[in-house]
Amino acid sequence: MIYYMKSAFVLVDSKGPEILHRTGITAPDAFIYIAVAGEDPVVFFDAREYDVQLQKIQQLGNGVRVERLESYMQKKFSQTLIKILQCYGIQEVKISPNMPYVLVREIENAGINIAIHDFESERDVKTEQELQHMIEAQRINESAFLLAYDILSQSIISGELIMYEGKTLTSEYMKFRLRTHLLEQGYDCPDGIIVASGAQSARPHDEGCGNLLPHEAIIIDIFPRSEKTGFYADMTRTFVKGTPKKGLEELFTAVQEVQKEIADSIAIGAVCSDVHARTVEAFRKRGYPTSPERGFMHGTGHSLGLSVHEGPRLNAVCDRIIQPGMTLTIEPGLYYPDVGGVRIEDVVVFHLDGTKENITQFNKSFFIP
Repeated sequence: MIYYMKSAFVLVDSKGPEILHRTGITAPDAFIYIAVAGEDPVVFFDAREYDVQLQKIQQLGNGVRVERLESYMQKKFSQTLIKILQCYGIQEVKISPNMPYVLVREIENAGINIAIHDFESERDVKTEQELQHMIEAQRINESAFLLAYDILSQSIISGELIMYEGKTLTSEYMKFRLRTHLLEQGYDCPDGIIVASGAQSARPHDEGCGNLLPHEAIIIDIFPRSEKTGFYADMTRTFVKGTPKKGLEELFTAVQEVQKEIADSIAIGAVCSDVHARTVEAFRKRGYPTSPERGFMHGTGHSLGLSVHEGPRLNAVCDRIIQPGMTLTIEPGLYYPDVGGVRIEDVVVFHLDGTKENITQFNKSFFIP
């Protein structure tokens, strides 16, 4: 006699990409999602949220059922989750590696088996509607870059400072203006914004702080998320206010050429690690070898969606094959502490019909007088 263990996919979250992808909804507080093979997925809400979430689900028409949490309520949330699993006869749960440890421990203590499931890979291939959400997000992101460009254009150089409307232009002020603009468009920046100049620009993930410096590289990397759809945009540009210091123009030219070469050549069917290898070789031919500490020191790009960094990645170890429905950033850069950093980033979409589109329309202007 063969015994089949009843298993279910289980998520506990409020706004994360995994539960948003599976349900299409978010909530102020963590809620429970359970999906048993062959049955409609179920989400559980208490009286405070039940009516509004039921209305959302009905409008989506995605086959998810909504149950009242009060039917299973216990003193502790973990106990409530266990009771639901037991009432549904579930003996194994497939969970996200992001599930809180206290819940994992309670599930194990209740005698229910646990298996880790790769929910992120479910989002590798987007629907055409999801791709359109990302194109919309990219247009909004470009409007933020236009604001940054205008601020730098309207600024003046005073000695070692950049002045804007009579005040020293800082990374903090630029980020404030960008955040405010994006919030007005219905976008937030939960993962931050990079506005880094001078030596900070030579550190790829330095968010930047303090005065923005004239004649130095200013890297601006904005990755906002739509509050309506949950999808991200992502773009990086490098500017110089004034006359670029020695060596910067050469870095910019090399990065611009390599970025265009890879963005133009990347195609469906390519292996991600091969794309990255071509980027490495393109820099090497121009005299800029890869290094963990300087030069080209990170991957070529990454997928984008309900998280700002998703799989697959364009790096040395990812053997995934690019498929229709994927969205990938192309963002090579060069970084030297004594010169500064330059990074240029576009987003390339591979539509389901097999066509490719670079959805980033903002120009790659470098010098701002």
